[in-house]
Amino acid sequence: MSFDKYYPFTAEELPYTLNALEPNISEYTMYFHHDKHYMGYIDKLNKLLENRPFMQNVPLETLTKMEDEAIRTNAGGVYNHELYFSSLTPNYRKPSGRLAGQIEKDFGSLEALEEQLAEAGMNLVGSGWVWLAENPTGNLEILTTANQDTIDFDKYNPMLNIDVWEHAYYLDRQNRRDKYLNAVLQKANWLNAQNNMSE
Repeated sequence: MSFDKYYPFTAEELPYTLNALEPNISEYTMYFHHDKHYMGYIDKLNKLLENRPFMQNVPLETLTKMEDEAIRTNAGGVYNHELYFSSLTPNYRKPSGRLAGQIEKDFGSLEALEEQLAEAGMNLVGSGWVWLAENPTGNLEILTTANQDTIDFDKYNPMLNIDVWEHAYYLDRQNRRDKYLNAVLQKANWLNAQNNMSE
């Protein structure tokens, strides 16, 4: 997946209403997550690049790998959240076609994949992200990154991700991360994930 985006960055609208994922994710949580946390990363990234014209033509994906920690963190916050919001849908449908076949090949079943995604989220210490991505051979892998780091785009093609920062679930479920992970997987946008598969 590639977001061909450049400075000045503007916030992506949610592809559904704030309450569309209830009861799995509340309107209250979605409001703070999208309108406060995500937009905060947008504003901070634009501020950081405002007086750096030499970096204003650098695409978002590349900014997530910059040595400058502030730019890298805020660019990652933008990229990761945009993929996350598109990884959710109020109209859940099980994977089909090529994606379903690849899931069965690499994990045995959708249920096994979901269990492993949830397990990866539970095993992640602190804040971060769980990713489902294609490796260079076209097989699917589960990866995790800390804080607002992104996966290695030279090696992996991201298909969907899950936000495991506390702000993604604490208002609804407090410290029960396991309940959040199960709820979020019930709203996974497998059609979008399939669209993100490489040709």
